[in-house]
Amino acid sequence: MVRPVQKDSVMTIRTILNLLRCVDVRRIWNLLLIFASFHLAAMRKKNIVWGYPYTLTIEPTNRCNLKCPECPSGNGEMVRPLGLMSMERFERILDEVCPEAFYLQLFFQGEPFINNSLPDMIRYAKTKRMYVSVSTNAHFLRMDVVERLLDSGLDQLIVSIDGLTQESYERYRVGGSLNRVHEALELLTAARGNRGRSARTEITLQMLVTRDTEKQIPELHALASRHSASVALKTMQVYSIEGANTFLPENPKYRRYNIIDGELLPKSGMRNRCVRLWERSVITWDGVVVPCCFDKNAEHALGSVERNSFHDIWQSEPYHDFRRRILGGRRNIPMCRNCTEGLKIYR
Repeated sequence: MVRPVQKDSVMTIRTILNLLRCVDVRRIWNLLLIFASFHLAAMRKKNIVWGYPYTLTIEPTNRCNLKCPECPSGNGEMVRPLGLMSMERFERILDEVCPEAFYLQLFFQGEPFINNSLPDMIRYAKTKRMYVSVSTNAHFLRMDVVERLLDSGLDQLIVSIDGLTQESYERYRVGGSLNRVHEALELLTAARGNRGRSARTEITLQMLVTRDTEKQIPELHALASRHSASVALKTMQVYSIEGANTFLPENPKYRRYNIIDGELLPKSGMRNRCVRLWERSVITWDGVVVPCCFDKNAEHALGSVERNSFHDIWQSEPYHDFRRRILGGRRNIPMCRNCTEGLKIYR
């Protein structure tokens, strides 16, 4: 049986059913090509790529209203230009990739709802029979936005709620209001309830498990139950020992890392392979294609959809060269040393 979703996705029965509605013969054949070529490439240590990615991450914007300390959009370490993806660019990308791609993540860096075209983007993706997921800090979910969102046919809305007291919430979501998140959840729940069985959007409450939040997990489940939502407990990515000492939880079950001789080491190890380079790709708001979601500052730009087609970029020499570097020595690429490939990040 073909695996229809990413390993680090938040899975429910509804998610699986909605995904299965998006596949057809061409997309299944493409999946088989992707996984066959990845395993052959990993085994032979040669760059073999058949098919095109079935998952696409598109960045509506890299602007954000919060100042989260471990996020480059919030901590001031974002060096690439800030902006909004245009609807014209978005439609052009989807027109090309949708024959193969059917899983769309409409978030990367930044807060997606800063782009007012987001509900229209979702609606357009649904005309292409794509499963669409959006992640938000919920500060922009007013009633009119909620109605447009539900009208769009969105499959999954991930609401980040990293703390259940204002003190614990704002320790990471700097500048955020927990009351505003609760207000948004009330609006979402009421609007979904008014639509009855026709409301298809699944709400997922996602919590970064930190030193402050690990004891709040039972309360999160209770909150999710009140809003008919699923729960995602996400391990936290940090970039330094200082960040680890500040945020990583006491329970090792919720840590991505081992700390050995003062060095952060992902528990996944560092095998010279990465399925992300075969099954998915990321496109920034201005059309730059990067290899994966860990390239937050587009340091490994592989091309631009403003100058070339995505399919040409996918099979271009820069993309092939990056895959060869992964197969030959993944540890030599700095961003890969903090990667979760092969590690379960949701608990």
